[in-house]
Amino acid sequence: MTGKLTENKTIELLMPYLENQGYVIESYCLGQTRGYDIVANKGNDKLLIEVKGAKAHKDSPTKRRDFFNSGQIKTHLGKAIIKCLETKVSYPDAIIAIAHPEDEQIRKAIGGIVPELNKIGIIHYWVRADGTVELEA
Repeated sequence: MTGKLTENKTIELLMPYLENQGYVIESYCLGQTRGYDIVANKGNDKLLIEVKGAKAHKDSPTKRRDFFNSGQIKTHLGKAIIKCLETKVSYPDAIIAIAHPEDEQIRKAIGGIVPELNKIGIIHYWVRADGTVELEA
């Protein structure tokens, strides 16, 4: 199972993409740090992103497997959606997003759900290991 991106690696790959899109990274969180995973600004637009990984970081206190299974992927998405909806209440004018690694298991588990996120005002980024990013908005 090589090529599975951790949350940290997904954050590190997404930030240069955002900067190329004209965003300035205000803050980001790696590891078990609390807060928004990425906060970026472009002009008057604030972008708040909740990032998920395909596997736990090697030093994660919760690491159990080499990669997340379908149930864990869905649980992580559920928690991310709740956080995004709470964020929309706190920052009604912000752009809210979730990012996942481009990963076959994640696509299989939640790929059909992702387009529905747009209906509730959440955009989605698929982040590839080569640093390319697909925005689903």
